[in-house]
Amino acid sequence: MPALAALAALLLSAARIVGAATVADTCAVDLDAIPDFLLENDTGANAEWAQWGQAHFDTALAHAREDVRKATDEKACSEVLNAYLKAWRRGHLAVIDKPRAVTPQTDGATTADAPESSSEPWLTLLSRRTLLLTIPSFEAAFRAPLVALLAKQRSALLSHANWIIDVRENDGGDDSTYAPLLPWLLPDEHEEVQAEWLATPANIEGQEKVCALFSPGDKNCEQFVADAVKRMRGVPSGNYVSQEDGPDMQYLRVEKLEPHRPARVAVLVDRRCGSSCEEFLLAVRQSFNVKLVGRRSYGSLDYSNVRPHELPSGERLLLYATSRSKRLPDLPIDVAGVQPDIYLPRPTSDAAREAEVFSVQRWLEGGSLAPVH
Repeated sequence: MPALAALAALLLSAARIVGAATVADTCAVDLDAIPDFLLENDTGANAEWAQWGQAHFDTALAHAREDVRKATDEKACSEVLNAYLKAWRRGHLAVIDKPRAVTPQTDGATTADAPESSSEPWLTLLSRRTLLLTIPSFEAAFRAPLVALLAKQRSALLSHANWIIDVRENDGGDDSTYAPLLPWLLPDEHEEVQAEWLATPANIEGQEKVCALFSPGDKNCEQFVADAVKRMRGVPSGNYVSQEDGPDMQYLRVEKLEPHRPARVAVLVDRRCGSSCEEFLLAVRQSFNVKLVGRRSYGSLDYSNVRPHELPSGERLLLYATSRSKRLPDLPIDVAGVQPDIYLPRPTSDAAREAEVFSVQRWLEGGSLAPVH
């Protein structure tokens, strides 16, 4: 912690002892701790510093310090801190209250195959030839529901040659969640580009805490983290280490392919598809049978694997990136997202958004993508 932030933390401790610490006090200490922490531990911070320059970040910090003095509650503090983080990067950087539990939110869906949660996947039969698979989230909690849905609806999946996979508004989660779909979608060889961990004491500590925070009891998460920690401890602090053994570029084939796969697949995408959702797009677009339809994705993938760090106040957690893709610098995603194969204008209403599905259905069945008036 730099000298200024360390002094502020000591003053905050003293203020707490006498009961004089305010929300603005604790918020200011957290703010001042963020810049140097990011430059030491976040995988994108130094590249962003080089791109935008010190004056950009000095100005952003000065404005944030002014706004912090006006914070009268925890919500206002979090808003200031998150606004400041946007000066660094728009994705995979956030401040949240401590602790935070991640649980799916329910809704009032009443269709025959409605999910128990609004974020669980569900399937809709649009016609004898076309089905719609809606996947609102790739969070680890929805891996088992997706597997169950694919098993339950196997007959329908086999009998429908046209699939629409709707990942609009899917803000990512865990790459392993979409893995059960790959045997249906990737009959051809596909490439994967490795990522690498930044090994620092804070990043190792964040790895060790992430499963309990976001995926308690998830054995896949625990195994993934155990391997990451082992690799990170095997190199000097401040160095990068590959997430997996082998070459940076790997050429793979999916094992146990489904014998009867869809002939035509359209993946509906929009600007709210981010993180693991974008990783899904990069994978499935390599199939000759898959087209991405809609708008570009969010652009939050180059620096990923978000991990928690407790800020000095003890009231908030900083979520930041601990890995970076080896696609960089040649194929950045954060700059402009993943581009669709076929562009659709942004819908102006909920009805227009729903109509996109039926336009794509017509197109898959030999008709036109042009909207019907």
